[in-house]
Amino acid sequence: MLYILGLGHSHPDNKFDNKFLEDLEVGTTAEWIEEKIGIKTRHTSLSLDYIRTTRNQDPLKAKAAAYITTTGLAANAARMAIERAGIKPSDIGLIICNCCTPTYTAPAEAHRIAQELKSKAVAYDVFSACPAFALHIDYLRKYREDALPDYVLCISTATITQHVNYNDRTDGAIWSDGAAAWIVSSRHKGRLEIVDSTFMADPTRCTAVVVNNLGFFQQDGRAVRDFSVRQTVRLIKAIEETHNIDWTRDIFVGHQANRTMLDQIVNNREIPESNHWHNASDYGNQAGASAPTVLSMNWDRLRTGQRIVSAVVGAGLSWGSVVMKAV
Repeated sequence: MLYILGLGHSHPDNKFDNKFLEDLEVGTTAEWIEEKIGIKTRHTSLSLDYIRTTRNQDPLKAKAAAYITTTGLAANAARMAIERAGIKPSDIGLIICNCCTPTYTAPAEAHRIAQELKSKAVAYDVFSACPAFALHIDYLRKYREDALPDYVLCISTATITQHVNYNDRTDGAIWSDGAAAWIVSSRHKGRLEIVDSTFMADPTRCTAVVVNNLGFFQQDGRAVRDFSVRQTVRLIKAIEETHNIDWTRDIFVGHQANRTMLDQIVNNREIPESNHWHNASDYGNQAGASAPTVLSMNWDRLRTGQRIVSAVVGAGLSWGSVVMKAV
């Protein structure tokens, strides 16, 4: 049995709205963005003056221009998760990290985070971009319980705005930077009990979503959108049948790709807005941090006996789900 003892999140202070993107004069309007993708604001590790004057046309310069790194965001989220779990950094025995925009190939992002936290835990990267929450949970569930340390720190962090071409009206409107962290244990009970998890991938479609650390983010937007909605609906249907989900009580948290996609999904499954937790409208697509940031932001709303269903999709192409129960 696995438990989540604490969750944390972190976003850069800089944020920009749809009017900012409209003023870049790249063929979009604030109204079009809100109508088509339902995102109003997003957060970035870059200064708004830098985006305004350069449109980030040389992404190799973006890391030097950024005022916070993936490591800094991750460490902030980790500290919140550690505090909520009621433990110390020295209690952590394993750190695994999902990062699709690492500063270096080596040392691993997990190593850099461990250094920032002054932790001597074993650390390595396990990543698949947006479905990281399901990947990490499903990965740890495959371990024997006695093979895991008392506390595992899982992290997803990304600064994708540093790889966005702000002359592209669509990509510029979608992406946001952020990090999420969650403390997992097989030996100590926490607020969330892991009931079930899945993770799968179809590598034959791996080029549908590409984060190029030497260039720009690229994706086959329409194909990925259609796949994401269909696959998320399939995941939810399977969970509903297996776990007798009651949407008048239970909660859905999806990948925060954009708000209009989430609306399609919850309308299909008749999930009431009151039981759909999300932050895409205000924080945009935060890659693998998306779903766990929503959980972190709603940590104090968990009610005993409530089940939380998370279904996430993304690069790989890959997808997964986590069913949790508040205890």
